[in-house]
Amino acid sequence: MRVEDALLQLQVTVKRASKTVYQVIHSARANATHNHGLDPDRLLVAEAFVGIGCFLKRVSYHSKGRHGIKERPECRLTVVIREMTPEEEAEVARLRVSNFRKLSKRERRLVPHQLIETTPVWNRRQDRRSSGYCSLTNTPKVASGLMANAMFSFSS
Repeated sequence: MRVEDALLQLQVTVKRASKTVYQVIHSARANATHNHGLDPDRLLVAEAFVGIGCFLKRVSYHSKGRHGIKERPECRLTVVIREMTPEEEAEVARLRVSNFRKLSKRERRLVPHQLIETTPVWNRRQDRRSSGYCSLTNTPKVASGLMANAMFSFSS
């Protein structure tokens, strides 16, 4: 997926971790352009994964003079960014003029979100509240290395 498309999706996502993932991808893009001189328009998110981080240990005091250890788990988010190859750029240029309905899953990841149009599609599943009429919904025609690390914690 292109970095711009990933950042756009993270801006509209209402998940708690989306802010942290947005910051990590944005930082990785800035590192790639500033430190390595890569073109920011040609960057792709190659992979993103979560690993184990440090555990913060604290003393937990119990009754009768006893104690225990609290562990607050943290995780490490790693995002790998790579630049598009010339073959992929030629494929994107070819896809801009082709029919978007016939794109494969791999090709859909390369197409920028600005080129994807929405068309009205009839929803044939009847809603419980409706009285048997079909509703009109807008659905898209198609769905739409450097490393950056960030530490964030989660609570149970």
